[in-house]
Amino acid sequence: MVSRTRLPMMDEAKQPEPIESEPKESIASRIERREAEIAFAMKQEAERRAAVIENMHRLRALRLSQTPKASAPIPPAEARRVSKRSA
Repeated sequence: MVSRTRLPMMDEAKQPEPIESEPKESIASRIERREAEIAFAMKQEAERRAAVIENMHRLRALRLSQTPKASAPIPPAEARRVSKRSA
């Protein structure tokens, strides 16, 4: 038979003992630190997104510059499907 033990709740779990030389962090400073971490993460995400969009446009321009320009327009999808079946 497997014995099941109840996992300790967050309040009951042992927290690491603070080093005596370090002052205890107040709730306000924890909130400020967390908000600063969130703001920094959001800034990084915005920078990543801008880099991705810039790279996407660069690659699209490169692809368009290397694609030979066709004089005839591209046929509609139905016409392309029919031509593949008849071939």
